[in-house]
Amino acid sequence: MKIAKHDPAADAHHASAAMINNTENKKGSGGFTLVELLVVLTITAILTSIAMPVFAHQLERAREAVDMSNAHASSSLAYTEYMLCHAKGRITYTFGVDGKGALFILSHTDEEGVVIDDGSNADGVEIESVSEKLRGTSLTVTLEGGRIEENSWLSVLNGE
Repeated sequence: MKIAKHDPAADAHHASAAMINNTENKKGSGGFTLVELLVVLTITAILTSIAMPVFAHQLERAREAVDMSNAHASSSLAYTEYMLCHAKGRITYTFGVDGKGALFILSHTDEEGVVIDDGSNADGVEIESVSEKLRGTSLTVTLEGGRIEENSWLSVLNGE
């Protein structure tokens, strides 16, 4: 019986030949075809076109929630001001927002429309709605006898 001698050079040659054969066999399957890429892009476009209206609707609902929060905060602030000043009769408060986004009373008028305080001592501008429903409307709260009679934004948001 003959014992075969181990030849490292021959092993290296066989290994490199096997690697070359392997890469030659895979040459045609190295990437995606144009059709496959177009199918993926088409599916992505369809899913995006379905999702966009949903996202737009959710964004508008979020904006309405911000306006609703501002409307509730304005009611609380107007009520507090009304009670602290021991006001009598019907008073309408108009709200503004300062540079930091804080809500404040811009002015308030009595039942005849006479300005009690024009807010000239406050730094800020009239608050603006972020939702389409309230675009261009002022945020006002009217109180009479310690009761909130009307909140302009809540009326619109609640469909009154």
